[in-house]
Amino acid sequence: MTEKFPIFDAHEDIAFHLSYFKRDFVEPETPCMITLPGLKTGNIKFVLNTIFVHPKLRPEKTVENANLQLRVYEDIYNDFGSDIIKVKNKQDIDTAITQDKIGFITLMEGADPLQKPEDIYEYYDKGLRVLGPAWNNGNLFASGPATEDGLSEEGYELIKIMSELNITLDLSHLNEQCFWDAIEKYENVPIASHSNARSLTDHPRNLKDEQLKEISARGGVIGIVLYNSFLKTGDDLPTLEDIYKHIDHIMSVCGEDHVGIGSDLDGAEIKDFPEEIRAIEHLQAIPQYLSTKGYSDNLINKISHDNFLRVIRGNLK
Repeated sequence: MTEKFPIFDAHEDIAFHLSYFKRDFVEPETPCMITLPGLKTGNIKFVLNTIFVHPKLRPEKTVENANLQLRVYEDIYNDFGSDIIKVKNKQDIDTAITQDKIGFITLMEGADPLQKPEDIYEYYDKGLRVLGPAWNNGNLFASGPATEDGLSEEGYELIKIMSELNITLDLSHLNEQCFWDAIEKYENVPIASHSNARSLTDHPRNLKDEQLKEISARGGVIGIVLYNSFLKTGDDLPTLEDIYKHIDHIMSVCGEDHVGIGSDLDGAEIKDFPEEIRAIEHLQAIPQYLSTKGYSDNLINKISHDNFLRVIRGNLK
């Protein structure tokens, strides 16, 4: 395949990075990984664009910062509407495809901005379509890898409302007990936007094979995350070969319809990612590398784009 592969990136911390560093989206002076030109050059077709409130801003400024990041995205839609579309429903997905625009689908990474389960209705009205109940820390609803607590009563109610609203459940970052509590309660197709295989890299942020199998059994997709520590242990930097190994392992456990890409770019420092992928346009290196491993174009398209598109579009109203 000579043309660039289409890419659905299931995790990009765009608004957090833009607002935290007060940088430009087109010609930034601050070191960064995601820009509008980079998205276009990299043939990024869809993005799960996050709302991520940094722990330093918790708890007193969570709502304020979440709304700030939502305004950052609204500015992007207003300023770059010829290139980017805000996706709220299936029709917006189809419009993005027919008009060749980049579809942004908003993901809240950690439900800390919610003061109660019912607050999710307000964020839904503002465009929220994917939610991961917890980040590394615990909150009112769920817990991350740092603890062993399961979902709270408020967490179960939150998952119930998410099912009713067709908000996609993102299982990344949840500890193991919360993972099982949430996936059993959730009524639609779940994802893990940015998680790798724990059998290859023993890190609490990665998923065990039985967790991977459960996501795939429910029709979901796991996005390979490119953060170094989740790809490989030891002092040596991971390479495209390590990314391939996680993709190939998850595919062997789950099948070819259940693995994708969730880069997590601009969610950490540039040095925390493989040298081959230090900017959003470099994501093309992944499908190109898979091609050298004998993967067919059809299979690569599933991994780079189609699998996540199937699930996210299917969950949208």
